[in-house]
Amino acid sequence: MNSSSSHAAPFDATTPASLRAEQRRAIGAGMVGYILEWFDFGVYGFLAAIIAKNFFPSTDEFTALLASFAVFGVGFVARPIGSVVLGRIADVRGRHITLATTMILMALSTVAIGVLPTYERIGIWAPVLLVAARLVQGFAAGGEWGTAAAFLVEWGGANRRGFFGAFQQSSIAAGLLLGSLVAAILSSALDSNALASWGWRIPFFLGALLGPVGMYVRRRVQESPSFESDAARASTLSGAQFAKALFHAFSFVIFWAVSSYMVAVYMPTFANKYAHISRTQALWTSTASLFTVMIVAPLMGALSDRVGRKPVLLASCAFFVLLSYPLYAFIVSGIGFATFFWTQWLMNVVFTMYSGAGPAALAEMFPTRVRSTGVAFGGALATILGGFSPFLTTWTIASTGASANAGWLLAGSALFTLPALVVIKDRARDASI
Repeated sequence: MNSSSSHAAPFDATTPASLRAEQRRAIGAGMVGYILEWFDFGVYGFLAAIIAKNFFPSTDEFTALLASFAVFGVGFVARPIGSVVLGRIADVRGRHITLATTMILMALSTVAIGVLPTYERIGIWAPVLLVAARLVQGFAAGGEWGTAAAFLVEWGGANRRGFFGAFQQSSIAAGLLLGSLVAAILSSALDSNALASWGWRIPFFLGALLGPVGMYVRRRVQESPSFESDAARASTLSGAQFAKALFHAFSFVIFWAVSSYMVAVYMPTFANKYAHISRTQALWTSTASLFTVMIVAPLMGALSDRVGRKPVLLASCAFFVLLSYPLYAFIVSGIGFATFFWTQWLMNVVFTMYSGAGPAALAEMFPTRVRSTGVAFGGALATILGGFSPFLTTWTIASTGASANAGWLLAGSALFTLPALVVIKDRARDASI
């Protein structure tokens, strides 16, 4: 049996030890970039109010927070460019080159944010440089998202694509978990003045340390089996077919992108500001919920390997269509900390049904030769809306005066995605991918 076919075997007890080791390295290589990316995004989201005061001084607290979340969203504008440039390199030259490039760019831009002078020191150049760092992060993340997702799914073989792909969501949760944990520790250990003065920089320095670790892990893993297969690379799509698949990918990711930020990244800020949950309590709740997501995601991916992608995806999406607004209204109704804890935990678990089965379903929309580009570009277009969802939510609340209206954005994104789930083909049992 040749190398490519043996590498494509599923990860189970009958697989040779050398292949199991290679698949474990593949999971680590696919995860490490996501961990760095989402650690940084998570920290920025968790500390948004503090960053706003340092880079966007304003007598109006809402204006400063809106500006901070706008910069958070700016990084997502660069994602489509990164997805096309880096995704194409991954499809033509190999996943390795793109994964190494994105690791370097994300590490450099993360440490750049940590050393930036504040508005008080250099004036308007402070937010300008912050925007530049976020644009570099967004460019790198655009290539990372599709390439690493394709890489993980391709290493799953014929029977475990859902399980392997779900480690994408586990790594996202791990990055957010680390960000939430560091933010929670800093909020607990430092007073508000110390946190606003210098403490907010610490997470960005810590995030930069993941760069060398990621490079080491990614240097030790082989290309995915599908990419090494000439037969698989020969399969492609016509222009019309590719455009149709891109639209399906865009529609598929809209709910995924918005819910990622609404349920995880933005929730601590929302709970602190509108539900009167302390910042520390909100961050520790987010930390516990993200730990659950990290564990549950592979289980949901494995479930989709057994029952198909659609049942798992539809159940999650329908839940948020029906219950997003009631849940947000409940959160701001004056509930106590314990009730808020379990409410956010439930929302994260149901969201994980979608994000656990999602990577495999998305990768299965494209053949190997255009998979990184298709997954990355389709996803990047949708994540622009996801990245601006905290901004849109904050603006909506400020305009309407009703904090529960945050739920309508989440419900609307789920409603937009629902028809796409109905029409896409469930390819969980298609061994030819």
